Amino acid sequence: MLIEDSAGDAAAITKAMVYGESLYNFNVTRKDSLAAGLGYLDNASVDVLLLDLNLPDAREMRAIDEIHGLFPEVPIVVISGYSDIDIVHQALHSGAQEFLIKGECSGIAIRQSIYQAIARKKIAQSYLHGDRL
Repeated sequence: MLIEDSAGDAAAITKAMVYGESLYNFNVTRKDSLAAGLGYLDNASVDVLLLDLNLPDAREMRAIDEIHGLFPEVPIVVISGYSDIDIVHQALHSGAQEFLIKGECSGIAIRQSIYQAIARKKIAQSYLHGDRL
């Protein structure tokens, strides 16, 4: 799932995700606001959430805090235009697993971040269920 209010940025991110070799066929559902994203998460299973931090109804850490508070099992990968190191640290401290900067990350980097988020989620689920790795 991608929460991104800019149609142009969403198209570029989606194209970068699906262009080239991939271990998975990505199904990307885009929502253009935090409220729309939360509504979708209420009714759907999502492997990974790609999140912009500059949304019309949420800025910076508010979006991460709300998503993580309501859906702690959904891994969050921030993909944002912010490049300030303090914002990056805040996002990671708030629960984002990765922080990618728009225009500076390749499709390979986006896919790698998604693969790693899925792997971490599977490991966490195994640990919570008492499974041995």
